[in-house]
Amino acid sequence: MAYLPIQCQLYDYIEIACLRHYKLSIKLLDGGEFLGRAETTKIEDKQEFLLVSVDVETDQDKEELQIRLDKIKSITALDKKAEFKTVEIN
Repeated sequence: MAYLPIQCQLYDYIEIACLRHYKLSIKLLDGGEFLGRAETTKIEDKQEFLLVSVDVETDQDKEELQIRLDKIKSITALDKKAEFKTVEIN
């Protein structure tokens, strides 16, 4: 499936989440949902990705996932002092 860039103003929320390392509830367009801590973004093969760390079994175990931005339905910042709550991406 061809990559469809998200709107610039929505990308700003993802950047804020990464700068502040917010814990996010991430909903995907395919119905998947999980919790992860926003780490950074990256571009690979002209596609943009959000990198998140997720707890595997203990606080010591972390797994890093990369999620293509156009596959994200919404992100919800779970930190109490977050600068936003829920943002619909797609």
